[in-house]
Amino acid sequence: MHFNEYLKSCREQGALTQEKLVHDLYSYDIDNFKGLDTNTLSKWERNITKPKITKQVSIIKYFQNHTGLALPYWNHFSIKEAEALICKAGMYNLLGENKQLVLNFPSETISVDDMHVYPLRSFERMDTLLDINMDLHKNANHEYAQISIEQFREWALYPSNLFLVCEYKNTILGLFFSIRLKPEVFNKILNFEMKKSDITLDDFASFDEMGSNYMLSFYALNSKCATMLFIRYYAHLIANQKNIAEIGVVTALDEVKKVVGNMNLAYYTNKITDDNTEIQAYRQTLPNVLASDNFVKMILSKHDCPEE
Repeated sequence: MHFNEYLKSCREQGALTQEKLVHDLYSYDIDNFKGLDTNTLSKWERNITKPKITKQVSIIKYFQNHTGLALPYWNHFSIKEAEALICKAGMYNLLGENKQLVLNFPSETISVDDMHVYPLRSFERMDTLLDINMDLHKNANHEYAQISIEQFREWALYPSNLFLVCEYKNTILGLFFSIRLKPEVFNKILNFEMKKSDITLDDFASFDEMGSNYMLSFYALNSKCATMLFIRYYAHLIANQKNIAEIGVVTALDEVKKVVGNMNLAYYTNKITDDNTEIQAYRQTLPNVLASDNFVKMILSKHDCPEE
């Protein structure tokens, strides 16, 4: 979707005239919208000119306040529809060079169209992938953050958790696991008042109640697979935005910190373990994750995408 289409859609669905929106934007953010008039707004809507990304983000934040939605007027999209709106090249740039999490398995001859991302619970070789994940999990995580394979298996089957596998011609290329926690449990994990291994099924939030999304595992054999997994993750966030409060992660890996920084997650607090390892917690509200410079470029400048 182009920015002009989104802007006009938000204004019309919000029953706002151009005059009213100009007035509201000026009142909401004087620094960004000083001098804005209906003539300029009309040019934005007709795609004659386009505001800088900082103004686009501010406009989304205005409509967040106006509607109470994390990504206003995209709440009706299905996961598949949301996926189609996200620029693959933009997601690739968000992930960046990440040798710890994304390997360099040859991908020139592998088409994205031949890759398939789907829930682990529907994957025939679920046990095989969980075994692979356990090896990766043990190597990448401090003892403080370890989880048993039985827990991974139990959590993967919980309906509101997002356990994804990326496959190419029966070859496993990557995985992305996240869990949906009740807000009070999410806070305990992020404040190091509770370990991940202490989480039980009673701590998960269902689809119809407010929850917070905690990122658990991510690994990919090449950048194309990594991109597809994250596009599905963001599409999941968009499609379920009404009931997701925050995004968070706890990590000691520098490469993970880079990715979550690009996702607009902010450093929250840390814990020093008995062996003097620093583990850091990052969190951010869903509205601020979806109204960030990097993500807005991916969804409202899709006509600038190389793949388009």
